[in-house]
Amino acid sequence: MPPSSTPSSAGRPPRRSTFIGSGVSMSPIRLVPQRALPVLIGLLAVFTGPLPTTAQTRPDTLHTDTTNLGPRLEPILDALSTTDRTATLAAEQLANLKAQPLALNRASVADLSMLPRLTSRDAHRIVQYRTDNGPFTAVEDLRAVDGIGPAAVQSVRPFLQLEETASRSIFPPIRTITSNLRVRLTQRYTRRLDLGRGFREDRFLGPPGRLTTRLQLAHERRLQLALTLDKDPGEPLRWSPQTQTYGFDHITGSLALRDLGRLETLVLGDFTAQFGQGVALWQGLRFGKGRDPIAPAHKRGRGVRPYHSASETSFFRGAAATIGLPGELSLTAFASRRRRDASVDSSSAGGTGPLPVRTVSGGGQHRTPSELARKGTFGETTLGGALAYRRAGLHLGVTGYRARFSRPLRPGDRPYRRFRVTGDGTSMLGGYGTVFLGDYTVFGDVARSPRGSFGGLLGAALDGDYAEAVVVGRRYPPDFASFYGNAFGDGSRPQNEMGVYTGLQLQLAPKWSVGAYLDQYRAPWLQFNVPRPSTGWEARVVLDYAPRPWLSSYVQVRVQDEDEGTEYRRAGRSLEGLQRKRRYSTRWHTEYLFSDALTVRTRLELSLHTTPDARSNGFFLSQGLRWSPHPTLTADVRIAFFDTDGFPARIYAYEHDLRYSFSAPVFFDRGRRAYALVRYEPFSSLALEAKYGVTRYDNRTTIGSGLNQTEGSRRREVRLQVHWTP
Repeated sequence: MPPSSTPSSAGRPPRRSTFIGSGVSMSPIRLVPQRALPVLIGLLAVFTGPLPTTAQTRPDTLHTDTTNLGPRLEPILDALSTTDRTATLAAEQLANLKAQPLALNRASVADLSMLPRLTSRDAHRIVQYRTDNGPFTAVEDLRAVDGIGPAAVQSVRPFLQLEETASRSIFPPIRTITSNLRVRLTQRYTRRLDLGRGFREDRFLGPPGRLTTRLQLAHERRLQLALTLDKDPGEPLRWSPQTQTYGFDHITGSLALRDLGRLETLVLGDFTAQFGQGVALWQGLRFGKGRDPIAPAHKRGRGVRPYHSASETSFFRGAAATIGLPGELSLTAFASRRRRDASVDSSSAGGTGPLPVRTVSGGGQHRTPSELARKGTFGETTLGGALAYRRAGLHLGVTGYRARFSRPLRPGDRPYRRFRVTGDGTSMLGGYGTVFLGDYTVFGDVARSPRGSFGGLLGAALDGDYAEAVVVGRRYPPDFASFYGNAFGDGSRPQNEMGVYTGLQLQLAPKWSVGAYLDQYRAPWLQFNVPRPSTGWEARVVLDYAPRPWLSSYVQVRVQDEDEGTEYRRAGRSLEGLQRKRRYSTRWHTEYLFSDALTVRTRLELSLHTTPDARSNGFFLSQGLRWSPHPTLTADVRIAFFDTDGFPARIYAYEHDLRYSFSAPVFFDRGRRAYALVRYEPFSSLALEAKYGVTRYDNRTTIGSGLNQTEGSRRREVRLQVHWTP
């Protein structure tokens, strides 16, 4: 490993995180539909023809625009396309970081490790370099840190700033605070133009638009006040304390103070708690398997942080504080009391005490009387904390919590629910640690559930000059019910899963990179719609090629193979069993910068879904461009063609959206999708955004199901937003 005094031009080639996987050959898929051939031929002509002369003036890195988060969001959120709530949290987090960048000379390892292209090992090296050599004088000085290349510096530049020049006294004067107070106000309105059955039949209580208001006040990063108001489509705007509705259906807010002497963090209001690898306690955002095969497998908890998302789940409400203690120790304590939506089991009426609940809901929609009846019926009172020890090369900690419920949890007698959290409360106690040994990192997290079972993960990572690798083993027994856990794995919770994950990333040459992972797992007990213990594996390979600073392309192959539930007919009887399903997808994506004002993006993706009795194919082709005719005006447009044999062969594709928002529509059946996003910034303090999208199907007369079902073959939506920073 080169010494820290090595010039910034030395060291390993820049890491690229736009790939992943493990290869498996694909079966043939149907030819490209005839209506898409003219588009494809035109694209080939563009990319095989002469290069424009303006391209010779391109900068040294591909994505140089710090105002557009799209190129940074897509590789990070690729694994979250099926979880809109989690993906929205990620989009909000990065947008917030861009608006309030981290102070490079004070940011912790946990804060830095959540930035794009930075692993936990990278963050540790940055902090260690800062300790050994003094504060950074510019963000570009990160290139002097061993293993941090120009591409990584360019990727994290929008999210970092140098030390603030304001007073560093514990309690600055009021005049200092008010003169340095940053204000951000965001107002968003979105709605579908083609209404579903719930609106046509007056089944929903409110209008069809979604309304979101955000207000944030900040003094440096030491004082933050945030308020978010949100109303989903179909929810009414009304004042109804008996249903916990105060104008907007969802209201979240917090007051956060930092760096007040030994008081490192104080949060009043809504907050998240993240410790270790998340086996015992992790609220809020956590990335899963994606196009980066290394970083998601090893993350560092950030402790307690204020929460101000429009998502209505995965947060605490109360007070939390972290205090620095002598001897490199820190103590965190929190208390929370909040109410969540739940389905009450009315069949237990007549007994003593409150009625139990079967499931706790995370949807957050209150459009109908029945949905409104579930609002806030389940109360949680939670006390918890953590004790952490940090020194160079060694981070250790213990964490735990105790939660009491206002109603007993009774998940029911279905076999797959047998080991879920039950009763009037739950608890968890765990320990975690990370050891840095030169180019190697060893990390682990283990916890004990109320039933006495232990669950955890253990991993090791290598961060070399031209290669990175990680191996993580996890064991979450069926009776390991972690109510607030959210650790790395294939499922949404660390329970009923055992597996081994291996990730590898290689810099083959200055212009070529390859990343891959293989994840093998099994469920020792039943799962929803899987009536037997099951097994599965997933692999992904991504080959990235950047022949010029203004041209990049990658090819991705992904394979998923696992058991699913099915029914067999034997002697006139229906028997539950398993069958094997396999899903392939192959993607080619390229970006071409014609000039500083014009970027062209092209994507072709094929999918194949197979079971012993069926086979489904899918096709997706899109052409997009980003045009900035003037520094104050930017337009993103895209048209896409898709043709699949139904939902099993579905294809997800990220598309650019409003700030603090995320969109990854699912495409199946046959049709076209187009959208246009325009951003106008007449002043540095004001940004106006508008997006219009339309999806047309060739083989459908209705879209959606239930109360969301719309008549016809077209679905349109409009999205408007005003962002003001006075």
